[in-house]
Amino acid sequence: MGDEAAEQCDDFGWTPTGEIDPTLVAKVAQQPGYGVGRAWSAKATYDLSHAPRRIYLVHTVEGGFDFTVDSKTVTTEAGQLVLLDGDAPTSARTRAATARFVWHLTPTFLNPRQHRFRFHEPVAINNGTMQGIMALTNATLTQSDTGPASAHIGHALEHLIAGALQEAGTLRNSADALHRDDLFTAAQTVIETHFRDPAFDVNQLARELSSTVRHVHRAFRTFGTTPRRQIQERRLAEFDRLAPQILTLKQAVERSGFTSVRQYARAVASQADTQPN
Repeated sequence: MGDEAAEQCDDFGWTPTGEIDPTLVAKVAQQPGYGVGRAWSAKATYDLSHAPRRIYLVHTVEGGFDFTVDSKTVTTEAGQLVLLDGDAPTSARTRAATARFVWHLTPTFLNPRQHRFRFHEPVAINNGTMQGIMALTNATLTQSDTGPASAHIGHALEHLIAGALQEAGTLRNSADALHRDDLFTAAQTVIETHFRDPAFDVNQLARELSSTVRHVHRAFRTFGTTPRRQIQERRLAEFDRLAPQILTLKQAVERSGFTSVRQYARAVASQADTQPN
């Protein structure tokens, strides 16, 4: 409680400002690419760490927040989720005794500059998918050392959040848009099954989905990405998971779905080129 919990918040990217609430309770768990946490306090103020490649998410369970984002006030109440761009100067102040779940992500498609979801606008959300996200968060906090599963949890968290937002109706409401969203979600399952196969590409992805390459590209374009980039990023994430194990570079590369070390190096360079400065 108090100072110890404040240190956890600070490490998570929420830097306490002003007097530390002695009743503050917080628990967080972080892995490369994502973090999950929950907290309660009678009163608190924070500055969110500037992190251009990160997004922050807050689901208020009780109480509420006043966020200041680029000098604009954003107020959230119980039962609302808000997405925050880590590149935007942001501070937060509780409006009452407040319980909340918090997350941060290095997104693959929930990018503030390429998104179809609303950033900095509270969304009333209490659907089954949101309940699942909170359950996953509680389970991760109970056993913070998730080992090899950690990369999968990060990917699952991003897709669950997208699903919860879609279920809450935050997307442009057209039948064509919803069809593309369903196709994109189905594609993630196919990619997860086949990405280790070096021959797996957008053509096979379309066949597995009983769709066309053109329709698959349209579905991915909605989320500001491409099938090739998504397959490549999944392979890179798998390499990062395997690399710390006792494997040669060649073994890690091959088990991640790359045909060669050279192809892996090209994928790393390509990913660096697409990251915001």
